[in-house]
Amino acid sequence: MRKILLVFTVFAVSFFMYSSAEAIVHVEGRYWFTSLNSKVKATETSLIGTEIDLVDTLGMDKSKNFWEAKIDLNLLSHHLRYSYMPLSWSGQKTITQSVNFAGTTYTANARVDSKLDIIYQRVGYRYDIIDTLGNKLGIVLDVKILDIKTNLKTTGVDKPYSPGTLPIPTIGLGAQVGLPSLLSVGGEVTGIAYGNNQLIDWEVFVNFNPVPFTTISGGYRTFGLNVKDKDNKVDFSLAGPFLMVNVGF
Repeated sequence: MRKILLVFTVFAVSFFMYSSAEAIVHVEGRYWFTSLNSKVKATETSLIGTEIDLVDTLGMDKSKNFWEAKIDLNLLSHHLRYSYMPLSWSGQKTITQSVNFAGTTYTANARVDSKLDIIYQRVGYRYDIIDTLGNKLGIVLDVKILDIKTNLKTTGVDKPYSPGTLPIPTIGLGAQVGLPSLLSVGGEVTGIAYGNNQLIDWEVFVNFNPVPFTTISGGYRTFGLNVKDKDNKVDFSLAGPFLMVNVGF
């Protein structure tokens, strides 16, 4: 009888822990299948830049896949979050017309080797106004940090260019709706707009929870950055589906 009671007690405690307890730390990894659309214009001194399409003009890959890592510290309805994603493209193409970029002229019929590296980091806070039975609604405050470096190289010219590290504060919302069969659907959008400049990062997803504290997700995400400053311009868009695994401790 005591053995049966002990087994029952262990089972009950385990069930309570798995059903009611919440993980404090969540570690997330995702793989993003992206499509790039981007035009840039960089002016330096008195040489006005040419609008350059990164894919068509420079031959950078339109389709490329990237990983992202994220850690989320949960304190009841409060979440402290950090994510890190390295982005990188390269291209080689013989340009068909002269272009000016960051104070340097690249003549027609020159073979140009190009490279673009972006380190995208997010440091943020989320407060869930609603968090019950798998249903969530939260306010998100983020600082998105973009570290951008470019390089255009041809015979006799090796021109690195970097606008530096750009911290951009954003605000947004996140939501989730619980469904039967261990499923849920949700989304998150954060961004900022001022004048002709805007940044937006949004995603929608479907979650599956096969075991406690483990979530497997699939979704679609878009990141867009549009900046216009006199004779400088960035029109950058990255979009595509993603797969994600989230584990709690």
